[in-house]
Amino acid sequence: MKGGINNSYNIYIMKKIVLLLFVVIFVTSCYEDYRVDYSYTTVAFSTADGDSGSNEELWRTVVKDEGLNLDFGVYLAGVINNNEERYISYEIDNSLLEGTSYELLPADYYSLSNPNEFIIPSGDILGKINIELDSTKFLDDPLTADLHYALPLRLTESNADSILEGQNTKLLVLKYINKYHGYYNQKASYTTFNPDGTELNSGEIENVINATTVEKDRFLTDGMIFKGDDYMMSVNPSDNENVSLEYYPNPNPDNAPKNIAITDEDVQLSTSYVSGWESLEAIKDGYDPSSSTDKGDGAYGNWPNDDVWNWVQYDFGENVYNISLSQIYWWTDNGGILIPYDAYIEYWDLETEAWVRSEDPVGTDANKYNDTELSVSTNKIRMNFVATASQGILEWKVWGTPVPSVEEQSAVESVTLLTEKENSYDQENSTFTLHYRIDYAYYDFYTVVSSQLVWRNRVRDGVNEWRR
Repeated sequence: MKGGINNSYNIYIMKKIVLLLFVVIFVTSCYEDYRVDYSYTTVAFSTADGDSGSNEELWRTVVKDEGLNLDFGVYLAGVINNNEERYISYEIDNSLLEGTSYELLPADYYSLSNPNEFIIPSGDILGKINIELDSTKFLDDPLTADLHYALPLRLTESNADSILEGQNTKLLVLKYINKYHGYYNQKASYTTFNPDGTELNSGEIENVINATTVEKDRFLTDGMIFKGDDYMMSVNPSDNENVSLEYYPNPNPDNAPKNIAITDEDVQLSTSYVSGWESLEAIKDGYDPSSSTDKGDGAYGNWPNDDVWNWVQYDFGENVYNISLSQIYWWTDNGGILIPYDAYIEYWDLETEAWVRSEDPVGTDANKYNDTELSVSTNKIRMNFVATASQGILEWKVWGTPVPSVEEQSAVESVTLLTEKENSYDQENSTFTLHYRIDYAYYDFYTVVSSQLVWRNRVRDGVNEWRR
C-alpha cells in the first residue's frame, strides 16, 4: 500500500515538473519574440508634456541661479541595440504657433548646441541638443516668468527608416522661476492695535504659503495672515541680509456689490406662509421676468391670505453684509394674487438683536423691479407686504458687499517692513524671517506680524521637488 502511495506521489511530482518546464519554455519563447528588432526604425519626439496636458506641447522650466540651460531630444524606436549613428534634421517652424497663445522665442534669447540636427550616437537611442538661455536678455524680459515664449520644432529628415507621424512636431514652451519659488510652511504671530497703541486683537497661525516668481529674485505670496487675492505680498531678497516687501494689490479686484441672495450659497429663506403649490425658492432663482404675470419656472404666493401682512426673509447666518440695494418684482395672476398696496423692509440689528424698520420706501409698481436704496450692515433682511387679496413675488434681489468678520480681514492699504527688527533669508535652511506692519484702507487700526517661512517644495514641469 505504501509503495502505491509513493508511486502516485512520484507521478504527481513529475507532472508538476513537466508543466513547470512548459511554462518556462513558453514564457522564454514569448520574451525572445518580444525582444527581436523590427524591420523598420523610426524617430520621434516623446509624448512628455511637462504638465501642459497636450502631447503637442512640452512645458519646461529653468531655475535662476541653478542653470539657465536644458537638454531636449528625440528617441529611436524599432531596434533593441542601436549599432549606428542616426541623425535627425529639424527646423524652427513658425506656422506651428498659429492658433496658440504663444509667441516665438526671440533668437537672441538662446543658443543651441546644434542648430540643425539631433544626433543619436551608436549604442544609444536618445539624441539631445542643449538649449542655453541668455542670462541677461531672457531674465530681463518680464514675459519669461510665465509660459509665453515657445520654440516650435519640426523634424524634417533622418537616416532612420521614418519619422513617426503625429510625433514629428513639438512646441517647447520655456519659462524661468527663481530659487525662492515654491511652497512654504508658515508660522506667524500677529497683534492688532488701536491708534493709541492699545491691543485690539492677537493670534497665531500655521499654514502653507505659495510663493510664485514675479521677476528675477522677487516673488509673490498668496497670503499674509489670511490667504487670497486680496492678501498678496511681494517679497524681494536682494541678499541674505536685505529683504524688502510691499503689499501687492489684487490686479483684478471685484469690490462691486453682488446679489447676495444668489452668491451666498448658505443663505436661508423663510416666510410667514407659502402656498403648498408655490415656491419660496423661486424668489432667488435668477429668472428676470418680462412682466408681473410672467411666472417663469415658479413664483412665491401665499393664497389664501386676503388683506393680511406677510413676509419673506433672507438669513445669511454668520456672514454680515453692507446692503446697499433691494429690488423686488411683484407677481399677480389678476385674481387671487394681487400687487401689494403697502410694503416695507426690516433688518436685524446685530447690537440690539432686534428687528429695525427701514424708513426707505418700497415700491409697489407692477411689471418692474422696485428699487429701494439702503445703507445697513446686517446678516438678516425681511420684506413685509400686504394686498387686498393674497400676495406674490417673482424675484427679490438684495445687493451687498461682505463685512469682515475680524479686523485682520479688512481691506489692506499697505504693508511696511519693520526695519528695527531682523528681516533676513537663511540660505542654508531656506527660511525667511519677516516682521511687518499691515495698515487697512478704511480703518485706523493696524496689525504687526512676525512670520517665519520655511521652504518646503516646488512643482517644476509637473514634477514635485522637495528640498527637505
